[in-house]
Amino acid sequence: MTFIQQFEAELTQKLENGTDNTLAIVRWASERVLESYKNGIAAGQKGATVKRQGKNSQPVPPPAQ
Repeated sequence: MTFIQQFEAELTQKLENGTDNTLAIVRWASERVLESYKNGIAAGQKGATVKRQGKNSQPVPPPAQ
């Protein structure tokens, strides 16, 4: 299961249970996103290469004249 799928499942569960208040859910989501960000930074520092399939999402600007 990918991070996003797992995050979505946990968030849905929290919202459907209704036991957590809004502040608790926002705090939980913030912590999860920050943890994922830090893991990505750590992986980059270890020299891991991240490859994406398909086209680049950013258009290439035309050459300067």
